[in-house]
Amino acid sequence: MSETLMPFIWVVIAFGILLLMQRWIHTHLHGVSMLITRRAEWAVIMYSLILLPGVFLHEASHWLTATFLGVRTGSFSLIPRRQGDGSIVLGYVEYYKGRTLGPIRESLIGGAPLIAGTAVILLIGFKIFGVTDLALAINSGEIDNLSAALGQVFATNDILVWLYLLFAISNAMMPSPADRRAWPAFLLVMIGLTIILMFLGVTDAVINGLAEPAALVFGYLGIAFSMAIAVDILFMILIAAVEWIVGRIRGVSVIYGAEPPPGTEKVVL
Repeated sequence: MSETLMPFIWVVIAFGILLLMQRWIHTHLHGVSMLITRRAEWAVIMYSLILLPGVFLHEASHWLTATFLGVRTGSFSLIPRRQGDGSIVLGYVEYYKGRTLGPIRESLIGGAPLIAGTAVILLIGFKIFGVTDLALAINSGEIDNLSAALGQVFATNDILVWLYLLFAISNAMMPSPADRRAWPAFLLVMIGLTIILMFLGVTDAVINGLAEPAALVFGYLGIAFSMAIAVDILFMILIAAVEWIVGRIRGVSVIYGAEPPPGTEKVVL
């Protein structure tokens, strides 16, 4: 039973880790952009360009899902905008919420970037980096196998390009607050459906029928999230190093929500 639940548990843990990592990366990536450009408008442009492939996939998945579900869409933008509260919106897709939209279709539209981002991460992982061989090497516990698998990964053609794409996609695929707007209503629908199944006495049959495919889906989610975490760690180290070097060269530092120490210039994001 514990082995069956492990994919679900790891996905929940990994999702939380990715949210925390994404918050740090977005904050410090914008901070590095401020240090390099020294102008707020240029910093937003630089910050948005770095994540542009992921932002494009995020908004395109919204648009495609809405269109597929028969929901009328409006404007599509990849131009960053600063909100009144100081936050930055890197892109958006307008769709029209009519009476017939409902929480299920709206939840699917909101969750589309996470599904599309996960699919692309898995595609890159399996087709480009050969993570299957790496996973088998890790499970074998043999150092020689692991070294050979890692060597194969680092020998990947255009590895820096693929790592960058993984970074941009994984840090733009998480649902925004607006994307999660219909999720509470969707959960209520699912709870209501579960109660109906309980009254009909078919709950156990449905759970048993869904357990294996659900474990498979969550297993793949776990692989994608694990890849995203590994890539994010590499880029967090790089971002921190660039921020430290540029800060020392320019003699300034970015202060994130705190008072600066004496003798430093304050740049508030």
